[in-house]
Amino acid sequence: MVETTEIVSGKQNIDAVHCLTIPVEDEVMLLPNAAIAEVVSYKEPAPLNDAPDWFLGYIDWRDRRIPLVSFEAISGKTAAGLKKNSRVMILNTLNGNPELPYFAIVSQGLPSLAIVNQHGLKEKNPDEKRQAISAFVNVGGLQAIIPNIDEIEQRLLKLHSH
Repeated sequence: MVETTEIVSGKQNIDAVHCLTIPVEDEVMLLPNAAIAEVVSYKEPAPLNDAPDWFLGYIDWRDRRIPLVSFEAISGKTAAGLKKNSRVMILNTLNGNPELPYFAIVSQGLPSLAIVNQHGLKEKNPDEKRQAISAFVNVGGLQAIIPNIDEIEQRLLKLHSH
């Protein structure tokens, strides 16, 4: 469910997606507004023994236990250190799985609004060494990453089943 707005310019209709740019270490992530359930202050997660480095632990949110992920680490980079303005993005998963309706990622600051249309989105060459990324894009001169929410969800479900 992607929130769209139709912009009429002359005779041409362009669908625009309302998105958020999210700072993650030295990169920016791009997600549609509908993917983000809420932005909350950073909370220290409850760790899980023998978890991979990308899994930071669980946080409590709205009476739920939500897995917290380091996007940098799950995508193949070194996990970022926390900054005083770190936030947690609660994301909706895409497959409607009642076992994992949400997961969270750490951001290095507040997200910014962006309206993206197909003409303003330029795909860049992928980095073959990176994981959990659907695309590298250029949005109005800003380099951004579109995360692969499905892959992250599957990795969390696999971790949860052990």
